[in-house]
Amino acid sequence: MSFSKGLLVGGLLGTAYALLTASTTGPKRQQAIARYLNELSESSTDVQQSAVQLQTASQNLSNELKTTAVTSLGGISDALQTFSFEAAPRIAQIEESVDRLTQNLKK
Repeated sequence: MSFSKGLLVGGLLGTAYALLTASTTGPKRQQAIARYLNELSESSTDVQQSAVQLQTASQNLSNELKTTAVTSLGGISDALQTFSFEAAPRIAQIEESVDRLTQNLKK
């Protein structure tokens, strides 16, 4: 059952309960029911507006994450390429030193 259907069923059940258990009659009861239904209508409108705002906010967040992720991944990729380029000579020098040490240990 969706939230709006549950809200409607709850409102109807609450109204029926209020009618059956209320000690007031006539115009007072009508005013109370009218007030209750107005409040229920306003509350359901507020819930709908909040749902729309939540949907809009989640869409904005999703778009922002997509944009940020693409930009960040580009920056990370560039940084990795720069690091690899700058580290390659040092790695080659370390490998050469390890080879020389290995050869000297074998002697």
